[in-house]
Amino acid sequence: MGVAVPLTALVLGMAVPSGAVPQASDSSALAAVASSCAGATTAAGDEHSRLEAMYCGINVVRRAYGLHFVMGNVPLNRSSLLKANAVRRCGFTHTPCGMSFTRTFREAGYLPARGFGENLAWGQGELGSPVYTLQLWLNSPPHRKNLLTASWRDLGIAFERGHMFGRDGVALWVMQFGRRH
Repeated sequence: MGVAVPLTALVLGMAVPSGAVPQASDSSALAAVASSCAGATTAAGDEHSRLEAMYCGINVVRRAYGLHFVMGNVPLNRSSLLKANAVRRCGFTHTPCGMSFTRTFREAGYLPARGFGENLAWGQGELGSPVYTLQLWLNSPPHRKNLLTASWRDLGIAFERGHMFGRDGVALWVMQFGRRH
């Protein structure tokens, strides 16, 4: 006999940018993600397919709000992976293991930069899907601001799945934005 465990999803966001967040229809943007990005509505699939679905989803949402695409960036991808590993080891925070917010950006070689920001999320089961994670971020003012900051040019994403935070079936997302020039 199994024990029913409620599904959980949590988000954290931190940024250095400033500026107004554009307004549009979140439901139409998320519907566009669901129809345009293969695998965006499920937490199933390998790491590569999850990352591709999230990259696609972020840019579909940004396009829906009249913003330019953000491009994958090797140092930000490395920084995101460093942060995901630290979060997995030390807890769900922007400063895991006592590190500063900027540490992974610096270690990965992204700094100096004109601006940078980070969104974290984790969810169990389908609550860890790309489209649900984007919905959580859009519903939270600091995450929304990070996702929809017009000045961003670069994007790094890390995805990990497994037993984390005392729960099984957790999908962990680390999304980092930036602009160097």
